[in-house]
Amino acid sequence: MNDKQREEWVVVAQFNAMDTGVAADMAVSKLQGGGIPAMRFPTSSITSVLAGGLPAVEPIRVLVPPDQADKAREVLAEPGGD
Repeated sequence: MNDKQREEWVVVAQFNAMDTGVAADMAVSKLQGGGIPAMRFPTSSITSVLAGGLPAVEPIRVLVPPDQADKAREVLAEPGGD
């Protein structure tokens, strides 16, 4: 996926990067298992930029194509299966 395609996708969930991204990976897996294209961004667990000696951590976002956003939110709202 190129940057242009990623920019066109929408965020359906956001997770704290400090949890190593496991929850985001589970959400992506759940969506893909339901036939919904999904990806996490950033793709690495922790994105850090040294600022005064402390890492700045970017949240992990789960993205899907715009036409799949409503369905994706419904799937993620379903209890269990995680």
